[in-house]
Amino acid sequence: MELHLTSEQTLLRDSAAKFVAAAGPKVARGFRGQDPSFAPTRLRQAGELGWLGILVPSSMNGLGLGLTELALVLEQAGRGLVCEPIGLAAISAAALGLGRTPHPMLPQVMTGAALVVPALEESAYGGDPLAPRTQVVGKDGALRLGGQKTFVCADGADGFLVSASGRDGPAVDTLYNLALLALSSELLGAMEMAQEITLDYLRIRKQFGKLIGSFQALQHQAVDMYIRIEAARSLVYQVAANNDADRIDPAMAAAVKAKVSEDAMVVTKACIQLHGAIGFTDEHDIGLYLKRAMLLSSLFGNAAAQRRRYATAAGLTA
Repeated sequence: MELHLTSEQTLLRDSAAKFVAAAGPKVARGFRGQDPSFAPTRLRQAGELGWLGILVPSSMNGLGLGLTELALVLEQAGRGLVCEPIGLAAISAAALGLGRTPHPMLPQVMTGAALVVPALEESAYGGDPLAPRTQVVGKDGALRLGGQKTFVCADGADGFLVSASGRDGPAVDTLYNLALLALSSELLGAMEMAQEITLDYLRIRKQFGKLIGSFQALQHQAVDMYIRIEAARSLVYQVAANNDADRIDPAMAAAVKAKVSEDAMVVTKACIQLHGAIGFTDEHDIGLYLKRAMLLSSLFGNAAAQRRRYATAAGLTA
């Protein structure tokens, strides 16, 4: 899919690419075993660039941009294996800015001075984030939460947006759908870069005196990866262009996460295979893209879970 970007969107994408250039596999490896597993100063730099407030209205000192701009930034973050949770922070800021008055923590979150992340999942299998068992009881000023959350990216977090059921029912649809699109955008960037690394390898690696990129079987695999990536990109930006940040079609949010999660796993696994034995070693960077794909595709529901959610949201029956 060929994107037709405005000059402002092109500038935003190029700015994100420049920011990401200082990241990459070497930096990601350096955070192994560290607490937190990202650089808080880099998160604040993202805040200074306005990315953490990208969906926050300008009346609240945000950039007041849309989902396409968020997708452009997070696609680049995925390409560079950026460890800073830019996407989770940005959608949390958007949620804190909803309503008549913004949450008091919104300015800190937008600048990266504080990190707030969603806490929505309650079980590894079969749980519905939109029907939480966590309960909120009490009256205004004396509310109490009771329940358990799992798979929370809590590393270095200063606060959490917790989904819970109360008198008015759960109210997490907007945040959940934003999370699905944000993760899909980052997954798109990760599999794009994995493909580029692999194609470069096919152009220089020789076997039996020939470049392995000349072997027809490997060319077929490369074409399959290309088709999957282009289809995923088309869906991500179609959903981004046709929805507002505070009102995303739940069926399309599930569809894009299902599609991109599955394709990212297929593509990154194929990239490992095309590298041969070296692709299975920890020393080669290509494995980091598979690991990132495994993480992002599983968060907030993997491909299978999202297909079930899509069938329900779209009113489909078996």
